[in-house]
Amino acid sequence: MKFGMPTLIEFKSIEDAVKLASKAGLSFVELNMNLPYCTIEALHNTDLKRMERQYGVSFTLHADENLFFCDFSHRVAQAHLENMLDAIGFAKENNISLINFHMSRGVYFTLPESKKYLFEEYQQIYTKRLLHFRNLCDKEAAGELKLCIENTGISELFVQNGVDLLLGSPSFALTWDVGHDYSAGCADRQFLMDRKDRIYHMHLHDSRGKDCHLPLGEGDMDWMTCMKLAEPQRVVIEVKTAAGLIASLPVLKQHFPSSFQ
Repeated sequence: MKFGMPTLIEFKSIEDAVKLASKAGLSFVELNMNLPYCTIEALHNTDLKRMERQYGVSFTLHADENLFFCDFSHRVAQAHLENMLDAIGFAKENNISLINFHMSRGVYFTLPESKKYLFEEYQQIYTKRLLHFRNLCDKEAAGELKLCIENTGISELFVQNGVDLLLGSPSFALTWDVGHDYSAGCADRQFLMDRKDRIYHMHLHDSRGKDCHLPLGEGDMDWMTCMKLAEPQRVVIEVKTAAGLIASLPVLKQHFPSSFQ
């Protein structure tokens, strides 16, 4: 099991995060592609291999959270698809073995008594877009990396069906964000446990009520049980500050000493 950290907003470069990861004995940094210095354009001009050699820290990618590859407009969907395919190609060139991404629920209409999601109303188009996305990503990944679907925003049945469709390819796997699941009343737990063998990746943080991204030990979530249930290959300690990350390390090192450098 390998532990890593996210790119933090208090840092203004990838190397700032890498230095902290190296000092903390972490194995990797998850590069958030929403940050201006982690967009696919910026990454193509960044020497990640040099940093990996210098600091002994590798990388994963967190795809842009605005990915909307099922949009009904071909031009919009194509732009987002190309962004993901470019990220996969970049990952292969730089020995990056994992890309995390969110499933978009898409646009909804607010009716007097409910929300109506357009992807649910037009499921034939939605399914066609998903299949196209799956097939092209699977071909580009070519068995060299995992595309991990995070459980954020998958509570609707049509989204869960979409996740299952993507999991029809071995290139796709699951990310269990345990804090978000807990704060949502464990709404995703059964879905994930029914597919436990596909959980490859975890976003780990403590939670109390609706408050997420707390340092480990500062919430009331039984995160150790989650770790035992899933046994993920890679775990991002997804607290949002360097101080919170450092505060989480002693308990992890106590339970998983062999996972730290």
